[in-house]
Amino acid sequence: MAQARNKADIEYAVMLAILNFHTEFMKSNYAHVRVQMSPDEIDVTLTRQGSVPAEMRLARSEEGCALLRQVHEAMFVSCEDILRERIEPVVERKVREMVTTLDPLSGQSRIAIRF
Repeated sequence: MAQARNKADIEYAVMLAILNFHTEFMKSNYAHVRVQMSPDEIDVTLTRQGSVPAEMRLARSEEGCALLRQVHEAMFVSCEDILRERIEPVVERKVREMVTTLDPLSGQSRIAIRF
């Protein structure tokens, strides 16, 4: 890398990579993204722009919430390698693990990226 980047630059680049990934592969739009970095992990919280009516109806039951979480995780895992390829050059580190969770009621999603 030609010049050193500060933490804010890296957080911004991570945010853009994750937003583009979610738009292209998960077909989700988010209104707010928070990226927090520590030496061994990046924690990303995404808040949806709007709710999907069918998902909101499904989230009315525990079984529906579990199903939404399962589908969200399966979709993420199916294309996780693409996000990894976009994140590693930004942070200049090897990603060891990425884990996602979804709160179906709020539509908030979290991604933990561990080095």
